[in-house]
Amino acid sequence: MDPPSYEESTEDQGHRKEEHHDHKIPQRFSIREEVGTSRAQHVISVVAKLLPLVQNRARGGYSRSTLLLLPSDQDCSRKGELVGYAEDEVPVLVQLEDGGDTVEFWRQPEALDLLRSQMMTAVSPTSTDHLPPLPTRPSLPPAARKTSLFGRKPLKSPEVQTVLKAPVTVDVKMEDVFFRTENEYGLYQTLCGRAVLLTVEVS
Repeated sequence: MDPPSYEESTEDQGHRKEEHHDHKIPQRFSIREEVGTSRAQHVISVVAKLLPLVQNRARGGYSRSTLLLLPSDQDCSRKGELVGYAEDEVPVLVQLEDGGDTVEFWRQPEALDLLRSQMMTAVSPTSTDHLPPLPTRPSLPPAARKTSLFGRKPLKSPEVQTVLKAPVTVDVKMEDVFFRTENEYGLYQTLCGRAVLLTVEVS
């Protein structure tokens, strides 16, 4: 069998070098993008679960909705009664169940900022398509605009009150929460945990 020509030999060696070189190049990976994308997707899914609670209160005519989000690794609500809030300010308890809803995740300022912005977007859309048409000032007939013989000023058209949409505010913060429990001996004790307090208010 004849040996390969010089051209065939060099081409084969170059091909093998390219294959060997390709295996050494690691796949590009941006940890910053991965963290940001995963965090945003998770917060959006949480907002989708919370939005019906806010909508139900809005349908009931309540201008303020306060939700207390208990991370998945904080189960104090299952063991006791929430204390530390006035009777008319007790928040709606929401026990987060997802494995990613830990205290470690929600204590990140970026996660809280995302929760605030995503909830604001959900409850206060910026599209003008949903805004009611503004009333216009009725015009007077031409005769009413003329000045009378006695120099009186023309009649002014009646003022029309414009009802504007009330502004919506969303506040999010991490805070300590306390639950009172009773043991088998009838003694009370207080459990402390961390939770996210979310407030949506129409002013």
